[in-house]
Amino acid sequence: MAIQQSLGEDPVGQAAAQGHPKPLGGGPSEAAAPSRANSHNPPYHLYPWQRELDPVVAAIRDGDEKEICNMMKSGKDLSEPNKDGWLPLHEAAYYGQVGCLRLLQKAYPGTIDQRTLNEETALFLATSRGNLDCLLALLQAGAEPDISNKARETPLYKACERKNVEAARLLVQYNADTNHRCNRGWTALHEAVSRNDLEIMDILVKGGAKIESTNSYGITSLFVAAESGQLEALRYLAKCGADINTQASDSASALYEACKNGHVHIVEFLLSQGADANKANKDGLLPLHIAAKKGICE
Repeated sequence: MAIQQSLGEDPVGQAAAQGHPKPLGGGPSEAAAPSRANSHNPPYHLYPWQRELDPVVAAIRDGDEKEICNMMKSGKDLSEPNKDGWLPLHEAAYYGQVGCLRLLQKAYPGTIDQRTLNEETALFLATSRGNLDCLLALLQAGAEPDISNKARETPLYKACERKNVEAARLLVQYNADTNHRCNRGWTALHEAVSRNDLEIMDILVKGGAKIESTNSYGITSLFVAAESGQLEALRYLAKCGADINTQASDSASALYEACKNGHVHIVEFLLSQGADANKANKDGLLPLHIAAKKGICE
């Protein structure tokens, strides 16, 4: 039983397990540069295809608040979505133009949680892009932090995927659900552990994340740490009282998976913490059997 099996049906999840987030689909396509440099922005364009940039989007992209005000004064309705379900508010969140975002949110307060056709809110887009000013402005205006996209990924989950500590901290401060599960059953903690991000893990646990939550395959966060060789994350979870002998749905233990993947340092730590070396998987195989099969003799 492996993380790879758990994520096998979802290419985004596979990319996450490898530490390489996969671009999302839907939304503006032009090379979107935020208004200021942001180390949390991914090194690729979030949306890969091209569409013609209309005057409203061009004004938002350029942070032209005066032009946005003029459009609204002339009677132009900036609360209407385009064919992809995107509002000007979504564009402002995407491009990181917090001034335009505040103007639009104030003028059309009922659109704050409206979703695109991919079910992404402005808050989700701001988080995905690492636009912290927009994220904070939306939260302060009352945006709901737990609205998920089609994959049931919330802004908090996306912050963990992007390893954006400040975004995760803000979302938890505004009562984001730390135990929400995406469509594969993963929580934000699973995601943070898979990336060995101790700072975000600590934010989540202190924010109420349950360390024994399992995904669709019965895998806990500690199991993720053991299988993927994340020793620091494993130590943290063990210190928090996580079950060292946790087993997945196929009865494979964390120790078994560590042996299977050749993570000697993980095996040593688990044994030092009292892991049971006699727990067999559904086929009756012990950690010793898989270690011998893999040629691990240390």
